[in-house]
Amino acid sequence: MEREALLRLLAEEPGAAFEACRAAIRAGAEYVVWDHTLPADQLARSYARRAQHMAKIGNPMLGSAEAIAELETSGDRPLRVGEAKIENPPTHFQLFLTEDASRVVACIGIDQR
Repeated sequence: MEREALLRLLAEEPGAAFEACRAAIRAGAEYVVWDHTLPADQLARSYARRAQHMAKIGNPMLGSAEAIAELETSGDRPLRVGEAKIENPPTHFQLFLTEDASRVVACIGIDQR
């Protein structure tokens, strides 16, 4: 996916995680969007467990509650997964896109410190 296309998609969605990810990608963050898909409900379960673990160890996840809720309401709809990474501050963004990559459904920012 072209950088400008991903930036446009991220700009269409409100929320702190979308804004932070967009700023990181605009600043040159490495990113990838994979072609394969996974069911949204499977992703919701996985990221709900991850959010619980991260909360337990005190590592913040920006936008996780909103993202998990969106994934849960998406049922078994196939979603593409992507990620973006920046070094300063060290942050990993997890992206969830529609199967045709026409919309970013959810975004989570994970502090890597």
